[in-house]
Amino acid sequence: MDEADKSLAAYEELTKVMPSIGFLSRKKRIIAFLKVTKKAQELIDKQEISEDNAQFLLSIFTKKTADFQKSAMMAAMHLASVNRKLVPDVGFKYANQMRANLQMLPVDDQDQPESSD
Repeated sequence: MDEADKSLAAYEELTKVMPSIGFLSRKKRIIAFLKVTKKAQELIDKQEISEDNAQFLLSIFTKKTADFQKSAMMAAMHLASVNRKLVPDVGFKYANQMRANLQMLPVDDQDQPESSD
């Protein structure tokens, strides 16, 4: 399987784990972001895709899926209040990139609270 096929398979796996985000539900949107990025992190850990490829797939997923775009935006805006232990590395980096695009300050690992939402 070449890189393009691996990327397509990974993208399809990400779409399968995307849950409902509800109607204006901050909690459901953040949970959806965590589920998708957890799956992306699993694919990285199993070496099915690279971290750069995962970031690229999350970017495409954001552009193609309105629900994930809303989830990622909510996670980025509230990243400082989400327990860092719950956020996969790939999701943390992606949310921080979104914060930069929104001209918000990045969140450091040390700034994370001990409690979760």
